[in-house]
Amino acid sequence: MRARKQFVGAALALPLLVGLGACGEIQEAQQGLQNASEQAQQAQENLDAAGDCLQAINVASFMPNFADPQQARADAQAKVEELGRLAEQTADQTLRQNLLDVQKSVEQVASGQVTLESSAEWTAAQLEKYQQVTTTCSRIGG
Repeated sequence: MRARKQFVGAALALPLLVGLGACGEIQEAQQGLQNASEQAQQAQENLDAAGDCLQAINVASFMPNFADPQQARADAQAKVEELGRLAEQTADQTLRQNLLDVQKSVEQVASGQVTLESSAEWTAAQLEKYQQVTTTCSRIGG
């Protein structure tokens, strides 16, 4: 009889023990899912940053044709707007500031402050701003 009680006790305890083991596995699985979710989020943020950088490098490379002042101003105004939109959507604060610096520079062309005669100085300054964008992007990508 005593052996029967021990057997019944063990039989009744078995589901409890199996259940506890399953709870541990469920917790491990939940942790694994959480880790995978965090990695996926980080990968998405990296893709977003890479996309922002690609756009930033493209827009920051703007060089107007100063031989046609009217067209240079129109092209510059379009770039000013594009730079503003890109700066607003960029999450990285350094890249955002770089884009705003480029935007201020391009605004000088859009307003007619930069002429063919002063374009060499503006171009040198603009190339420095472009370099800052590419340097920031290499840091973000690295």
